[in-house]
Amino acid sequence: MNCWKNNFNEKTLKQGIKYKNDVENIAYDGYAFNATVKSKFDVELILQDHLLYDMNCSCSKKSSCAHEAGLLYFLEEFPEILEDYAEETDFEKISDIDINGDLKVISESKLKKFLKKEFRKNPKLKYNFIKHFSSESLIDTKAYERKLKQILRNGGKEFGYYKLHNMRTPLKNFIKKDIYTLIQQNEFELAFKLLNNIMDHFIDPIYWSDDAWYEIAYYYREYVTFLLRHGKFRKEEESHVKKNVDKINDIVF
Repeated sequence: MNCWKNNFNEKTLKQGIKYKNDVENIAYDGYAFNATVKSKFDVELILQDHLLYDMNCSCSKKSSCAHEAGLLYFLEEFPEILEDYAEETDFEKISDIDINGDLKVISESKLKKFLKKEFRKNPKLKYNFIKHFSSESLIDTKAYERKLKQILRNGGKEFGYYKLHNMRTPLKNFIKKDIYTLIQQNEFELAFKLLNNIMDHFIDPIYWSDDAWYEIAYYYREYVTFLLRHGKFRKEEESHVKKNVDKINDIVF
């Protein structure tokens, strides 16, 4: 594949090298090497004895496009990926593997050890792994919601109202520690939801004579002000929160 650049003009090569970091979904079917470039263009490379035999792309250009060049630049940087995919694979044996059953008996330490080894062999696997899990929340949303419900439940009610003084410390700690952690991890929507859940319970004037309310109101105001500035929420949500903040400001000041 050393001479593949001869198939492209200089302008296309300059554009292609910019695309080498936008290669995803690599696969090899025993005949062709396939990948997605720029999240929308499907590129196919047909190789014979590690030589480039043919190439195709789903873009509008008829041949030798920048997306094909981008994939080739990527493979040039990580040749071990091409070698791994080009190896013969016994697909029948793979289809017989009980994935769920095998995973149940693999310890966490062995799985981590295996992944570290594979990451060293295959940089693209490491890249896809990190990209996948960094784009998905690792936060257990339900756990935070259950914790807040438990705090409210443990505090109890009297005449239909929560006994705020009974939950002063755990509720303050929840806001200062748990909500703060969510904000630090950019879980803005969950933090916003939980904060509003708390304040919607305690916005009633009956709580305003309790010192604990002022502590909660202080942190609520500080955090939602930050979230409104850095997060994206529906207009009705923003309007609702601003009304709460205005009411807090009127009472405190």
